Amino acid sequence: MTIPPNRNRLQKLARNYLKGKLTVSEQQEFDEWFLSEDAEDTILEIGLTPQEHKRLMLARIHSKAGIVQQEAKKKWLWPRIAAAASVIIILSYGAFLLFPGKPVKKQMAHTIQDVAPGGNKAILTLANGEKVQLNGAKNGFVAIQGGVTIAKKEDGQLSYTDGQAGAANGELFNTVETPRGGKYQLTLADGTLAILDAASSIHYPVAFNGNQRSVQITGQVYFEVVHDARKPFKVSVKDQVVEDLGTKFNINAYDDERVIRTTLVEGSIGLKTSSRYIILKPGQQAVNSTGNPAINVVAADIEDALAWKNDKFLFNNEPLESIMRKVSRWYDVDIQYQKGFNLKESYLGGLTRYSNVSQVLKMLEITGEVRFEIDGKTIRVLPKGK
Repeated sequence: MTIPPNRNRLQKLARNYLKGKLTVSEQQEFDEWFLSEDAEDTILEIGLTPQEHKRLMLARIHSKAGIVQQEAKKKWLWPRIAAAASVIIILSYGAFLLFPGKPVKKQMAHTIQDVAPGGNKAILTLANGEKVQLNGAKNGFVAIQGGVTIAKKEDGQLSYTDGQAGAANGELFNTVETPRGGKYQLTLADGTLAILDAASSIHYPVAFNGNQRSVQITGQVYFEVVHDARKPFKVSVKDQVVEDLGTKFNINAYDDERVIRTTLVEGSIGLKTSSRYIILKPGQQAVNSTGNPAINVVAADIEDALAWKNDKFLFNNEPLESIMRKVSRWYDVDIQYQKGFNLKESYLGGLTRYSNVSQVLKMLEITGEVRFEIDGKTIRVLPKGK
């Protein structure tokens, strides 16, 4: 194998590769290095940014896995790049590189059964207790609550149109809940967008009266708040309150997660616990646990925090136990571990969330000492070789 002559040359080829700007001759030169056995070690030595390094490592992982990508409901396409032995399709901003190659003749036993991904589904509970299955409801009018019209739009999103009667009739509350395997988005009466991940909920007034706008959530919800200085927008979850100061942010507060993660994408938010109040800046993440007033502020990986919202799985040195919780919620499956299994082993990889579960499991098998068995809606996790 002939490796490009120097570090600077490799760095230039790698960056042009990520941008989709390699010439035919540069592509051949790059492929000879990138598809070689020692490329992973060399990637560490060519002076790339952490983000560039992560994207190249994802490429290496998928080249080993030979994963065949199903067509996602949403596509993120980069320019097509001709590889030496296969056609590489790059999906998404996160550079998820997939190498279809030839069909795999030998299928692992666990892939005989499979589980389809989750989708756009939720239950709306009206103020009178009536429940509406949103995934089965037709587009258009859904209900009227206190003078506020609730409608399901063509894209499946729920929207509230606040009329004058809404303010006159006082506050009526609705709740939207997603099951495991569900995701849903709605626009509140003030124009604020809320997107719910699987196994999540939001409880909110159909019209925002008074001098503030307050909602309560469980699970994971992303917000794009319409700022109104006269009416602050507040999100209550467990023991904390997040107050919008004009912003886009994500809150991950699942009961089966050890900590609450509040990630600020844009604007400004204040976060209050029983004894502390902090203001986050864009790109920061607040980490705290239920019942503990301490708040740890760290630099956020925005791409990682919003991967679910953008219909992606993105695992960046993430423990297997954490990954399988995400798999359980999105595919509505139960996870069983063989006794004594190492749940702390970390994994790196990425796929569209619209892949069948077998593709996610295959990626994990390739990159770690683990194997899986699918039995209906149960996934068994076992050490590789047993």
